Amino acid sequence: MLNAPLASTNSFSLVRAIVKICQRDWIVDIIWVARSGNQAANALAKNADFSALDTIHLHSPLEFLWTLLSHDVSSSSSDPA
Repeated sequence: MLNAPLASTNSFSLVRAIVKICQRDWIVDIIWVARSGNQAANALAKNADFSALDTIHLHSPLEFLWTLLSHDVSSSSSDPA
């Protein structure tokens, strides 16, 4: 979807937002990561409070993320990339 000729007019606002970011004056690499390879991000998304749109800055990982972060680090270090 992101590379389609009319991506900037896509019906999905997320696609349009990503295309707009990619058009800025910087280098952008978009890399697909399977959900199983980024369990911490997946857990955060599943536990998000979408009723509050404020930005939250975490100075250390939430307690439930430690095991998932360890798994993500070990699985990414074994990737041949």
